[in-house]
Amino acid sequence: MFLQEVAPALRPKQAQLFRNLKAVGMSVTYRRAEPWESYSAQTKTFRVSMRYVLHGSRLGQAATDVGYTYTFRQGRLAMVSDRYLDKAIGSNRQPWDFGPIAVLRRANVVVIVNQGQLARAKSLADETVVSARRVRKIWPGQLQTVPYVVALREPQVLTEIPPTQPGAEPAQIRAMMSPKIGSIQPAGGWVVVRQTRLSPAQLTHALMHLLPVRLGDGAPGWLAEGMAQYAGNQLLTAAQRAKLRAEISKQQLTRLPADDEFPNSASDSISWLAVEQLIAKVGVRPVTEYYRQVARRGYNDAARDRLMQEYTGFTQARLVESVRRSAG
Repeated sequence: MFLQEVAPALRPKQAQLFRNLKAVGMSVTYRRAEPWESYSAQTKTFRVSMRYVLHGSRLGQAATDVGYTYTFRQGRLAMVSDRYLDKAIGSNRQPWDFGPIAVLRRANVVVIVNQGQLARAKSLADETVVSARRVRKIWPGQLQTVPYVVALREPQVLTEIPPTQPGAEPAQIRAMMSPKIGSIQPAGGWVVVRQTRLSPAQLTHALMHLLPVRLGDGAPGWLAEGMAQYAGNQLLTAAQRAKLRAEISKQQLTRLPADDEFPNSASDSISWLAVEQLIAKVGVRPVTEYYRQVARRGYNDAARDRLMQEYTGFTQARLVESVRRSAG
């Protein structure tokens, strides 16, 4: 039934796509965005919303757009292209769009790799379980219940078309977009491994960025990035952390980075110092409770500062001054 509306030349590719969907374990429906207006027009391209639910993920329905071209033949529609709208809508970038895949499924993690890469999948699954424990220790109960890790060799997976950023980070979080009209809250998130080798610190950092999937992404960038850096840097030695601190000059510690200054190595490091200082002064719980509040609702700078003082006793200005004093 899946291939009934597919032209013969496109069937091998779509058959592989169907096998990939089954391997990932998901329920899929398609909704055309535009009606077929006239049978006299023999060929027409549609923007199609692909709605999917990942089995066992405990996540809601997610969606991605695809562009399909159909022609009308012998009283039936037949798909003749699945690439026509790629650049316009950024489609064909999902994990199931890139040839044969292998999927390793455990109760608390799912890893997607290229066919023949199960050994790598097992290693990533083990590392993800350990890193997830670290994240949940800092942030109890807030991490996505089942992290989905994508480690394909194709660099285009889960990037915009064309990519808006070079994707230099060793691991990135990409959203599973919600199909709800007007919703900016993702249904879930993919952990996309961009490099062959990934350290435990880098993986822990990436998993911390899954938190906005559950809590919202309205928190200031310095807090979100600082918490991720803090979690990853806990795995470094004291000497390594001291070296990172020494690389930040006191002249740079004049303010917290603005949201539009990420990703940037100096902004990342300043954010880490700020969060580390805040946790040293008041503990993890007030910091994470503050994050929870601003992540869900965003707020302007004045409201963020008021809430920050309510939960931690610090304003941004006081925190920067405290960091400067500790830096000597």
